[in-house]
Amino acid sequence: MSLRNALDRTVLLMRDEVEPSISDATMIAALTGTRIALVADSENLASHSGQSAFITAALQMGRSGHSVHLMAPDIPIVGAQIPLADGTIITEMLKIGRDILPGVEFSTAFADEPFDLVIALGDTKHGVLGRRAIRLNASDWSGLITQRVERWRAGDWPMGGLAAATLAAAEAFKCAIQKLGYSARNPERMTTVFAPADELVFRLAPENTPKTTALGGFDCISGGAIIHAVLYVLGRLPGVSGFSRVIEPDTADLSNLNRYAILLRSTSTLDKAAHLADALAKTGLVIDPLSLRFDLDMRQTLKLAPAVILGVDDIPTRWEVQRAKPEWLTIGATTHWSAMASFHESGIGCAECAHPYDDPSVGRIPTVAFVSFWAGLLTASYFLRHIAERGALVQEQQIFVPAFRADNAVRSVVPVRERCPTCSTSSEAARKAA
Repeated sequence: MSLRNALDRTVLLMRDEVEPSISDATMIAALTGTRIALVADSENLASHSGQSAFITAALQMGRSGHSVHLMAPDIPIVGAQIPLADGTIITEMLKIGRDILPGVEFSTAFADEPFDLVIALGDTKHGVLGRRAIRLNASDWSGLITQRVERWRAGDWPMGGLAAATLAAAEAFKCAIQKLGYSARNPERMTTVFAPADELVFRLAPENTPKTTALGGFDCISGGAIIHAVLYVLGRLPGVSGFSRVIEPDTADLSNLNRYAILLRSTSTLDKAAHLADALAKTGLVIDPLSLRFDLDMRQTLKLAPAVILGVDDIPTRWEVQRAKPEWLTIGATTHWSAMASFHESGIGCAECAHPYDDPSVGRIPTVAFVSFWAGLLTASYFLRHIAERGALVQEQQIFVPAFRADNAVRSVVPVRERCPTCSTSSEAARKAA
């Protein structure tokens, strides 16, 4: 198992930004040479939300090969924190860090030279030297990067903390990209797209959105990176209960480790669906693995659950799932440095309205941890709003998040396309989507 193979998709994505002459080894050195201090005290780590932010930030940065130093007390883990076992937070993080990427581990050592980035939770006091420092905070449904010194706000509900962690992982990755600034294809992007963010708020849902944990029955189509992120999120909900089929025919491999939120090296050759069932067993979610591919034959023979979560890259498969007429469907997707999600139900734009043209991929798809996680987090948020029987507004039916500039996220309706082969184009549908 080589680090180059594990980071294959991340290196492929970085090639969008650097001159062709830059070697893979140089890019990997920029990733592994990015040194992050993740700092928290016992008060700011006391809540499930705070721990979810700390753990998730470390895991996403670790999956990008960064050198992450965990500077926090080894206090008991609060609630389910898959893929960690029960125990104390630093001890279990160190164990899991040795089981992600080959040759990359978490550390608890202080450094003699400044870190590239110091990330502190809430109002944690620290004397850690860094070239740059930010603080994270969260409400129930929003994540923050800030310079404000304020105690961690959120309690047991993890959603805002997970958003804060993902914002932080993008900031860490910027440090790695900037190490390659001398070779940038477009130097202007270094001062725009990859500029540091010192104050940023990202809202997943309105703050008055009910916190629902009884999820009922639903289907997940795919066992890939986006569904990993969805189940990583849902498995952290306090007191969660639910039943899901995961429909996925493939096994994992080493190149999935850079972004599959629950996958470890020790489980990287297992059947994807069965692995997720086993990993979620310690939560209140029961997973029924179906090692099958969703296609036309399955659409005609398998009755889908009323709610379906879809995370496949293949656009015609999205159409087939929509044509199976689930009562409610949400789709998560990524493209290069950006994540997106949408939801679909009767009377509004369907999956084919949202993605009307096939875009066949040739070869390996470039991906990175925090972009895939954004897609899963956005998709899980739509699902939770649906279960809460409030639903997202149709004006927020789809969202597009440029991961390095999440403050520029775009929310909009999915217009109903005339003569769409999949959905109704009745005047009633058109009026509702207007």
